[in-house]
Amino acid sequence: MLQELKFFSAKGYEVFAIAETVNLQMIEEFGGKAIKTFRWPFSGYFSRKFYSNRVDAWIKKYKPQIVIGHGDILHQDILFIHNCVHLAHELIERKPLPENHEVGRIHTDIFQKGTFKLLICNSQMMKDDLIKRFYVDPQKAVVIYPEVNLSKFRVEDKNIVRKDWRQKFGFVDDDFVIGLVTSGNFKKRNLGLLIDAFKEISKENKKVKLFIAGGNIDKKYKEQAPTEGVVYAPPIIDVKNYYYILDVFVLPAHIEEFGRSVLESMFCGVPVITTSHVGASEILVGKSREFIMDQPKLEVLVELIKKLMDRQTYLEVSQLNLQTSLKYSSEIQNDIFSETLQKYGFKS
Repeated sequence: MLQELKFFSAKGYEVFAIAETVNLQMIEEFGGKAIKTFRWPFSGYFSRKFYSNRVDAWIKKYKPQIVIGHGDILHQDILFIHNCVHLAHELIERKPLPENHEVGRIHTDIFQKGTFKLLICNSQMMKDDLIKRFYVDPQKAVVIYPEVNLSKFRVEDKNIVRKDWRQKFGFVDDDFVIGLVTSGNFKKRNLGLLIDAFKEISKENKKVKLFIAGGNIDKKYKEQAPTEGVVYAPPIIDVKNYYYILDVFVLPAHIEEFGRSVLESMFCGVPVITTSHVGASEILVGKSREFIMDQPKLEVLVELIKKLMDRQTYLEVSQLNLQTSLKYSSEIQNDIFSETLQKYGFKS
């Protein structure tokens, strides 16, 4: 949403962000004006419907030129969907999403009762699922991948950053550090599989270390992991410092609708191992595609990590990932967004 505020305000639009909880300073920094709606005191489907109705009332009163929704309102011009809640539940839990699931219900309402002129998906996987599941008109759906802010992740000398931040966590120069950097939801991201892979590899090579960064790491994962060779780190704002610690970034997720951490680590020159149900796997090219698992399996993950311990392979994939990430800068993705708006009749 913040990127859209910045995009449209730069085009001269008066831009409003309507939400139940607002960060006034942040919204203003990105060129928007905050509209805070009353929050229904109890969570659930009714709360989501209540919010949607409040937004509809504001739209009816003020008649904005373009309405952009993010999976929370029924009627909009442009619909961004960020989570495939039905598909995710099926892949993680191996059963259909319950009909009374509040996010699932509001998403079903959006596609069965709501209106939109353009659906923007953050991966082809998402687009394919929504078209098949809800019979979305393919002509109304496009894929625009999330961007990486190059200035946010660029450093003057990555070797200095790597050395300094490795020292902060007790790593030495010849340690081979594999890791996962994420905001949370470690079940979805399949942290257990990564821990098991580390346990297998560390039996043979004690120089391999595991770095896990994110908030609220479940106790069961810490009990599953060895007591030695594993480092846990809290979330930080300047997350690039964590990426530069790593030799390999591993996201063995059951599903990730995109996985911006994959793109960010690529720009930091880190080889990536992930799965075919991670949307960001779609942007990998060449040799980097050899490190996409069709299914998250222990023996496959162990073998892929070992392949990247070969120096020549590591350097080749590292450089390829960096070059690929440059194609998804904020500037390039904004141009794609602008062209898409024009194609669908929106003035940008």
